[in-house]
Amino acid sequence: SGGTLGVERRLRAIRAIIDNEADILSDDAIAGLLKQRGFDCARRTVVKYREAMGIGSSVQRRRQRKIAGAA
Repeated sequence: SGGTLGVERRLRAIRAIIDNEADILSDDAIAGLLKQRGFDCARRTVVKYREAMGIGSSVQRRRQRKIAGAA
């Protein structure tokens, strides 16, 4: 179930979830959403892929959003 294709699909799914989050989601919540969509993905796997894509943690994304909203 791994393989390059599986990784690509997971990366796209994580990116889509984060790009469309109304409220900032924790890595745990993202892992839960991936499971609902048929991906078997642990929280630490979400962390690894999120960091590989250069996407900040939920705390960092929340801070960025607050700064963007204030500007």
